[in-house]
Amino acid sequence: MIALTACGGGGGGETEDPQGKPVATTSSPEPSDVPSASASESASASASASADSSSGEAEEESHNAKLPKVTEAKVTETAEGDRVTFTFSGPAPDHLDTYEEKLENGEGRPINIRGDKFLRIAFAGASPDSRFASPAGNERVMEVRHLWHFEGELSVGIGIAAPDGAPDPAYDVTTKGKQIVVDIKD
Repeated sequence: MIALTACGGGGGGETEDPQGKPVATTSSPEPSDVPSASASESASASASASADSSSGEAEEESHNAKLPKVTEAKVTETAEGDRVTFTFSGPAPDHLDTYEEKLENGEGRPINIRGDKFLRIAFAGASPDSRFASPAGNERVMEVRHLWHFEGELSVGIGIAAPDGAPDPAYDVTTKGKQIVVDIKD
């Protein structure tokens, strides 16, 4: 048999707090705030995590909606050569341009595009929703097409006809409001 001993001065369900005031040791008939707080804190944390996730996705969608989309690509001839014009839904973004021996997708796989020389233009800050119909080419600019979009950069390829052994054709890239114009010299 185990004997239980109660400590404290008062009898029958009271003890003293550190300041010597009596405190009831029985539970209150009213529900405790702690379980409700825990449940609501838990629900709040869950809702907050969900809201953070949703808000992150909404922020990204909102950000992407503000980025200009390529709405059209067009190939024309000029007195100096050939021109490829990219039209955007808003102010034209910054760009990078370079000739490449071959064009590849974002995973490093080759992309077949008609032409002998390949000019890649990367639009920095273009919407990932950008898609455009490949325009009809001509004898010099054989193909223009969407390559990939990765981390805010939309890459397009321009396939250019050139005789074997010819150097890369000279070109200029200019921004004019909502357009980026690529002039390929003869």
